Amino acid sequence: MIGPVHEHGDRAFRRFEAYGFEVTVDVALGRLGVAHDGTITWDQLQEIKNLAWGTDACAIEVYPAGGNVVNSRNMRHLWRLGETDFCPDLLGADQAHDSLQSRYERAWAEARR
Repeated sequence: MIGPVHEHGDRAFRRFEAYGFEVTVDVALGRLGVAHDGTITWDQLQEIKNLAWGTDACAIEVYPAGGNVVNSRNMRHLWRLGETDFCPDLLGADQAHDSLQSRYERAWAEARR
């Protein structure tokens, strides 16, 4: 069960537990954090994303440059993509998606032929 929104200063958060892991969703940033014990699986993280934002939401996990790594505890962070944010089409099913990004890529691909 996803908990209610809690205010912390000027920020809103949702907190809940899934698979025994503590989940915190920063509503304004669209960031989901999962405190885990090192055993979290991709399937569990996918389901936690679904619980927080729904099955139609796309999210990314960022692996920063070495100088920007903060590794003080076992945490996984997902960032929810907006409706118009670029997200790689891993299945190749959305070839006709109309966005500036897709039009740009198609135009350059055609120019290089």
